[in-house]
Amino acid sequence: MTKLIKTKPEDLLNLQSGDYAHFVEDGIAINNVKTFEPRHRINEIHKTSDIKKIRIGLNIVFSLVVFMFAFFTGFYPLSLLLFLSLYDLRSVQRINLPINKSNFIPYKNIEEVKMIKGMLSFNYAHIIIVDNQGNKSLKKLRLYDSKSGWDRAVIMFDKLGKLNLQIDPVLDISHLKRISVGNGSEYAIDGNTLLLLENGKYNKEREDPFKYFRFIALTGVLIPLGAAITKVKKIIEYHEYDPVHYTVVFIFLLLTLIPFSFVQKTKPTVLKKSNVKGFKITKKHFVIKVRGWKGFTLIIKHDLKYFTKEGIEELKTYFSQ
Repeated sequence: MTKLIKTKPEDLLNLQSGDYAHFVEDGIAINNVKTFEPRHRINEIHKTSDIKKIRIGLNIVFSLVVFMFAFFTGFYPLSLLLFLSLYDLRSVQRINLPINKSNFIPYKNIEEVKMIKGMLSFNYAHIIIVDNQGNKSLKKLRLYDSKSGWDRAVIMFDKLGKLNLQIDPVLDISHLKRISVGNGSEYAIDGNTLLLLENGKYNKEREDPFKYFRFIALTGVLIPLGAAITKVKKIIEYHEYDPVHYTVVFIFLLLTLIPFSFVQKTKPTVLKKSNVKGFKITKKHFVIKVRGWKGFTLIIKHDLKYFTKEGIEELKTYFSQ
């Protein structure tokens, strides 16, 4: 009868998928139970999958199907689905190693472990594996979505002596002059840079929040714009000069403004003076125009009711220098 060995709690790491990583005597075993058996010690690190080539191939097939369907049906707005392929290819280009398929990784074959913080608390441990033939591959472990899960993973991989953890230095903002710009929000003046503080804290992860909206905004603009162009084409082709059709085109054009309105609601935590194109003061807002992606102008608005008269003058003077 197979002997079941219950892994000690201090040697067990919970994963997002509901699986467990067992840190046993000679390696890491990944399974869906809290016990470790001899069958879980099967070393298959030579088995890898070239996900990059597979995903590129699937994207080519998807793009051809969409293009052919749009071409033969004449429904050209469907071709905007190609942006989904472009979005996936952006992530594919970051894959530079084959994915390892083994659920048991000997410690001796682990070159290093990198801790990766992702969006929406999806954090990963990237285990770089070198097999006996010297081939490198990658094993991704999606960590349980909590700070304690991250901290626990750091401790366990650090014990192996394989952890490559890059810790950002803590930025000292205690000596910086501040200007109140919102309910609990302040700008701290650091030379030619403004740091946005919320409740006295600086969030480095939001230095460029616009990057998460660029593709969404661009896609959201192109879809209704493509629909409007298609509608105009049909109006001309079929001589449908009716106010209803013009109204439909107008509505499509109005829809292009929605994605940009969402982008404008976010505020970066770092604002460099060199990126500021100008500013103006309206009845209710202090408006800052920022040079954005590919020359687009992004607008940052701060409600004037949270400013003091001195704060307004300080910010005006700062941007005017």
